[in-house]
Amino acid sequence: MRFRIGLVLLAVLAALAVPATAAPKSAPQGERQHGTFSAPGLLTRSYALYVPSSVAAKPRKAVPLLVYLHGCNQTADDAATGTRLEELAEQQGFLVLFPEQAKPVGSSYPLADGNGSGCWNWFHPDHQTREGGEPATLAGMTRDVMRRFRVDADRVWLAGVSAGADMATILAATYPELWAAVAPIAGCAYRSCSDGDGVGAYAAMGPRARVVPALVVQASTDVVNNVVMGQTALAQWVGTNDLADDGVANGSVPITPSSTTTYPAVQGTPPGDPCVGNSRLPCAGGVAGLKSYPYTVARHDGPDGASVVEQVVIQGANHAWTGGDPRGSFVDPVGPSMGALIYDFFVAHPRG
Repeated sequence: MRFRIGLVLLAVLAALAVPATAAPKSAPQGERQHGTFSAPGLLTRSYALYVPSSVAAKPRKAVPLLVYLHGCNQTADDAATGTRLEELAEQQGFLVLFPEQAKPVGSSYPLADGNGSGCWNWFHPDHQTREGGEPATLAGMTRDVMRRFRVDADRVWLAGVSAGADMATILAATYPELWAAVAPIAGCAYRSCSDGDGVGAYAAMGPRARVVPALVVQASTDVVNNVVMGQTALAQWVGTNDLADDGVANGSVPITPSSTTTYPAVQGTPPGDPCVGNSRLPCAGGVAGLKSYPYTVARHDGPDGASVVEQVVIQGANHAWTGGDPRGSFVDPVGPSMGALIYDFFVAHPRG
């Protein structure tokens, strides 16, 4: 399991840890609210919710909602700080929901509710289906926020990193009617990386099956979620959407990219942040003094020529949220801005 690999790596890095310093950033103007979601038949989970200054309890104009699922050994507040999604939400005027996994001391599901490492239980069959376990709870929490605010149902976005990416894929497969689009970052295919052709995720959609645009993000030198695992996520979402558009696996969404765009590295001023400390894996970009890693974006278009699945491969990055705030864990301050990448994809892919 990836969280076990990650724990071993973190133990090694702990001896090398040095304090991380963050460049001054303007504080968001909105409010980070904290709450707990509970409903009959569902699990109880805490969350953080960022409400930008432009959004009141009943805004005049419906606003988007981004649901972001953290990785192992993270919390909602940690994810909110490290991703800088609150800053982006303040600029663009959307809500951000950060659900938090329950973390029982010295135990995990099925012996206890939650996961001792703070991971979403994406690898357990009890948490891979609709109307049960963590997927039902996270869907219920999302709908609760939609009821309390005037959320645009055609712009409810879902993203997650690592274990959160895998749970995001599960949610998009089991509740396809809820999400406009999904962005799994450093994840793998549905059902514990096994659904390489996308048939399982399509079956999980059932009568609610629809095309769910997906942005699959992978770092080329990720030591926790390697490139092979990332490719299963790409193949699964291509296969699932190929089936979802007309019920037939006919290559309507091709596995061969329709187009590929390469973005070069942007040089900064060395030396930069080597990403050592605060549960962060060493990053080459800081050592090389980069401002942004080179990356590619491959589009897999549907019959109408619009992108359905896109894959971003960040060359030289590790298991980290790029363009992040070093005060958070598992972040790399070197770009590209992960927040901007997923936001641009989401804006281009409303539901409907």
